[in-house]
Amino acid sequence: MKQKFNYLIRHFSYQVQNFKFHNLTPLLMYFICGLFLVIGSLTLTNVEAVRYLYLVIGLMTTIWLFSMVVLNWNIVFAKDSIVKIRYVSIFYRIMPTILFQTFIFTLLMVVNSAVVALAVDDWMINIFTMLYYIILGLLLIVPFILFYLMTDSPNYRFNVIVFVILILVVPVVYLPEQLPTALNNLLSLNPFYYVVNGLQTNSIDIAWGINRLPHDVLFFAQMALLYLWIFKLYDKMKFTFYDFNKKRQMT
Repeated sequence: MKQKFNYLIRHFSYQVQNFKFHNLTPLLMYFICGLFLVIGSLTLTNVEAVRYLYLVIGLMTTIWLFSMVVLNWNIVFAKDSIVKIRYVSIFYRIMPTILFQTFIFTLLMVVNSAVVALAVDDWMINIFTMLYYIILGLLLIVPFILFYLMTDSPNYRFNVIVFVILILVVPVVYLPEQLPTALNNLLSLNPFYYVVNGLQTNSIDIAWGINRLPHDVLFFAQMALLYLWIFKLYDKMKFTFYDFNKKRQMT
């Protein structure tokens, strides 16, 4: 256990030193979102600024979830990376990137929310609810990272298509009330929609409430089924991943 913990600490510290362009791309996008929030806070009314914050937090959350998937694929398949799965399991290999990207995302989300909060003279984020939905996001993204690692060399175009699809199925380019009720109810069944919308509503001072409990039950039921499938196929995935990684590094 000590060896695995030291592995996480060591590779967490490597995140800034290695793959700087890839790792810092989400950070740059968060700063751009913050810049637009500052401009919006100076030019928009209070109500408009809050709605703007809602959409920006949705975009940041989508970037956070997607970046953890793509960056883990880049790092795991990097040249001279560890091939022996039994030495360091896949779960531990993906954790440093997850922890680093989550730390950056959480910090910048609080800062960007504070920018708008200063303009409207109110603090509009609940820390405990924010941490709750971040934990849900981490539970959600781990299986999808493993799925992505099984994908045979996703290129830039493939990544863009996946990101656009993710943007369209969560409330980033639209507000939920702008959609027909039936369509909004259908999209809300998507666990990505629930995590993104939870962080969005929390950023505008709507913390977790008892009325969201059915959605939590649905989310955890979806996660239970997803993780049961992951654990059942994990041994097979290890051998498949090992063979693919070994062939890739030999070419």
